[in-house]
Amino acid sequence: MLVILYGLSLLQRPPVYLETVAVSAVLVLLFGAGCVRFIPTFLSMLTGEEPHMIREGDRTFRRCGTRELTKLFLIVLAVRLLEFPLTYIVHYALFGFTGTFFEVQRLWLDFYHPETAFPLYGYLSNVFWIITVNFNHARFIGSYLFTALAAVALYYLVQLDFDRRVARRTVRYFLLMPYALTLMGTVPDGLFLLFSVLTLLFLRRNKFPLAALFAFFAVLTHALGALLFFPVVFSYVSYLYGNVRSNRTTEKGFIIRQILNTLSILLIPLGIGLVMLYSRLRFGDAMWLYNLALGRTGEGTATLMNWLDSGFSLVRTVGGNSTAILTGTYLVQLVYMLFALVMFLLACKTIPSSFTLLMAVTIPMIALTGHVSDTARVVTMTAPFVITLAARVKNRIVDTIITILLLAGWLAYFFAFIAGFTGGGL
Repeated sequence: MLVILYGLSLLQRPPVYLETVAVSAVLVLLFGAGCVRFIPTFLSMLTGEEPHMIREGDRTFRRCGTRELTKLFLIVLAVRLLEFPLTYIVHYALFGFTGTFFEVQRLWLDFYHPETAFPLYGYLSNVFWIITVNFNHARFIGSYLFTALAAVALYYLVQLDFDRRVARRTVRYFLLMPYALTLMGTVPDGLFLLFSVLTLLFLRRNKFPLAALFAFFAVLTHALGALLFFPVVFSYVSYLYGNVRSNRTTEKGFIIRQILNTLSILLIPLGIGLVMLYSRLRFGDAMWLYNLALGRTGEGTATLMNWLDSGFSLVRTVGGNSTAILTGTYLVQLVYMLFALVMFLLACKTIPSSFTLLMAVTIPMIALTGHVSDTARVVTMTAPFVITLAARVKNRIVDTIITILLLAGWLAYFFAFIAGFTGGGL
């Protein structure tokens, strides 16, 4: 089916360059291979059985306490603070003295655009105005704290299924992912990551009303929140089927609990409706925010092949900053796309099937909408990709090599970001 759809897309809108055909074909084949691997895992999910998720490790069952999570929260905050002096040092090395230490930090404060932002991030971050008496600074503090809380939630989520080494590795990889540095800016990504991870966390604990509630908050934070509907629904179907098979339907109050669980899932479409209402009241068009997210407004929106054509056209450009822009935008996004596809291929029988399902619906959304030019951002906000990487690493030497590579990529992207070579990906 994928091959047929790919062939039809080539006939309908033929790419300009042969390189586009070759690269897009490889990406489609990788996604198809991941889908083939996912089918039996998906079926096992529907039957309520995931034998590959048997927990291992001597320390796995030790409860994760408040002290442990608080310590991690403070460590993440401290590590993120290091970006401040590093920002000033790199900026000074590139451009000389152009402002004071705090004036240079405005690089992190100019990314919030009300005309494209979903409502919840703005409202929650503005609460910190009480402390800063400045909305830009309030949104910065909000992003800073939301990202640290998201890292803590990610750690707690991973240690439910794996040992603490994998949980620590996941947080480390996440913080060293090159695009994760932009979570310091005034963007809703950290808040969305927090809500999406909490959704997956309560799905793993079969707390469906709480999972649906945090998915509802994620929907109000970013367009990607709507995709959480799929893992929530299929996790609940799996849970329900498992209860039917084990004859728990006769337990007292079972039917009432399932009615409440089912009704709670309706919070997700309710959130979509509230975003449309907000869009209608603010912009006069109920679909404005979603159309913008899907790339259906304005000129130059990119599906995968259009985007690749633009990149290969830039390769042929001589002079100017074309090479730097090509490296800072197109190359970074393409590397993230390949990373996402490889992780999807490896995710089956490694992480919970509901997590893999989220990856399976996220990748086509990237390739078929305006999000293709924001691949790095979307992959960073979708936790199962980095969880898969951390869970697949078993050897300490491999872990060290990956850490070094990620750190090198982080530093290179940080330099490109400060130099202005990363485009408008935020």
